[in-house]
Amino acid sequence: SSGINAEYGAFILYENEEVARIVATTMNDYILCGRLLKCQYIPMNRVHKDTFKGSSRPFKKIDWQARSKEVRNRIKTTEEQQITVKRLLKKEKVRRRNIAALGIDYEFPGYATIAPKASQKITFQEEEETEMA
Repeated sequence: SSGINAEYGAFILYENEEVARIVATTMNDYILCGRLLKCQYIPMNRVHKDTFKGSSRPFKKIDWQARSKEVRNRIKTTEEQQITVKRLLKKEKVRRRNIAALGIDYEFPGYATIAPKASQKITFQEEEETEMA
């Protein structure tokens, strides 16, 4: 099951009321592509005012792959990079522990050897210095 509703609804607006009635009675219970088509006439006084809102606007296809690429390839902030490094180091630690628990004596360089170290420098902002003076 894909979780997608297999029932689709559509509204068609006709200028002439008689034509709308004829189409609704003719197309009702019509088998289209192996499915039963249900049609009914709804008078204009029962139609919600926003039913056909934006119907004259052309459909704009969204390039989801390009949007996903932009999100995925954006430059991460230092906080996000630190979170990523912590997660990688934690996973590596668990992996080493699991290998040792199996009784395998195996050493590999892993991410811990190339992981960027936290900066030891303390930086002060100029605003704090001017407020103190």
